[in-house]
Amino acid sequence: MNLQFQKFRGEVDHLVRFLTSQSWDYHSVPKPGADQIRKLAEKGYYHSRKNITFWIQSDSREKMGLFRIYDVEDSTPMFDIRILNLYRKRGIGERAVRWMTRYVFTQFPHTIRFEGHTRQDNYPMRKVLHKCGFVKEAYHRQAWPSAEGKLYDSVGYSITREDWEHHKRTPVVWDDWKY
Repeated sequence: MNLQFQKFRGEVDHLVRFLTSQSWDYHSVPKPGADQIRKLAEKGYYHSRKNITFWIQSDSREKMGLFRIYDVEDSTPMFDIRILNLYRKRGIGERAVRWMTRYVFTQFPHTIRFEGHTRQDNYPMRKVLHKCGFVKEAYHRQAWPSAEGKLYDSVGYSITREDWEHHKRTPVVWDDWKY
C-alpha cells in the first residue's frame, strides 16, 4: 500500500470527524470534543509557523492517520502521531515516522534533533521509534496523566541529525557517574 502525506490546510471539519471518530487511549485527552479541536485549530495548534500537521492517506485519499510536528522553529521539534485503529499493525506508523524524520531534517536545517514521547505502556509506538533509529533518552516517572487521573510513566526518544545522516544509533550513557 502506498501512503501519501498531505499537509493539513485548515480543513477543520475533517479534523473534527477524524479526531472524534474513536478513542485515542495513549493520549492525555483520549476523546477530544469538537469544540476543543476547533479552538485549538483557531489558535494555530495544527497549522502555523510553529506547527505543521499532515494527513496520512491511502492512494484513494482515505484518511488513515495524521501527525503533527510542533516547535519547528526550535532546534528540537517534537511530534504527535495518531493512526486509526482500523489501520494499525500494518507498518503505517513506521513509514510515517521515517517520512517525517526525513522531512524535518531536510526542510529545517537548524534542527539538530527530533523528539517523540509516549506512555511507557505504548509498546507499539516504542517499537516504531526504535525501528526508526530513535534512541531512548528519558524515562519520566508518573509524568503522563490520563483522563481518569491515573499517572503513567513517560518515555522520551530522539534521533539526532548526525545519527540520521550517518544511519547510526548513538546510545545514551546511562551510568556516566559513580554515586
